[in-house]
Amino acid sequence: MGSEDLAQTFKQQGNEEYKAQNYLKAAALYSKAIKEDPSNAVLYSNRCEALLQLKKVNKAFQDAEECIKLKPEWEKGFYRKGAVLEAMERYAEALECYRQASEINPDNRDIQLKVKNVTRYVKKLQQKQPSS
Repeated sequence: MGSEDLAQTFKQQGNEEYKAQNYLKAAALYSKAIKEDPSNAVLYSNRCEALLQLKKVNKAFQDAEECIKLKPEWEKGFYRKGAVLEAMERYAEALECYRQASEINPDNRDIQLKVKNVTRYVKKLQQKQPSS
C-alpha cells in the first residue's frame, strides 16, 4: 500500500470519527494521513475543522494557513481560516477571509451567508465603538 493510499485510509477513518463527534481521534487520524501525504491540502482542511471543534484555535489556524499555501485556488482554505479567526473573535480579519473564499467560488451559499452575517456583525461592532 502506497503513502497516498494509506493517507486516504486514515482520512476516511478520520471522517468517520469526525461524524461521530470524536474530534480528538479524527484530528489524530488526519495527522497520520498528513504524515503519509504532507502536500494534501484537504487533509489540513479536515484537521483544521476537527481542531476548531476542540477549541484548539492556534493549531487550527496553522492548518488553515498550510491549506491555503498548498492550494491557494481552493476556497475551502480561506473559509477555514475565516472560521478560525471568527472563533478568535477577530471578525474583520475573518470577514476578509470569507470574502476571499467568495471571490474564488461565488456560487457557494455557505460562504455567501458567512460574508453577509459577519459583515452585519462587524458593522454592529463598529457602531458600538465610541468615536474619538
